[in-house]
Amino acid sequence: MKVDRCPSLTRDGKACAATPRPGKTHCAWHDPSLAERRSEWSARGGLHRSNRSRAKRQLPAEAMETGELAGLLSAVFRRLVDGEIEPGVATAAGSLARSMIEVARAAHVEDRIVEIERRLGVERSAS
Repeated sequence: MKVDRCPSLTRDGKACAATPRPGKTHCAWHDPSLAERRSEWSARGGLHRSNRSRAKRQLPAEAMETGELAGLLSAVFRRLVDGEIEPGVATAAGSLARSMIEVARAAHVEDRIVEIERRLGVERSAS
């Protein structure tokens, strides 16, 4: 006997419209033998929807120059305004960009201090 639809009910009490798995009477979401696997699927699915995962897909992995960073932020802003990315992703990108700029500024100041000390013949202490 071939079953056309899963006999289970959805959370809202309606008949499940899914087709049963081959050789089974229930769909993957209602098959009692797959209860443990469904939990794993749900956990993995939630992971891929996390802010971290979305940001990772949106941002390049390699280091950027200031001009590249400005271009990326411009693109992020445009995509935010157009509704293509979520505000949380744009906020994370902006926060990271501010941090990157501050680190670059600190490195530049440090380089200048080292150069001035070198010209003055000042030895740096190993602290």
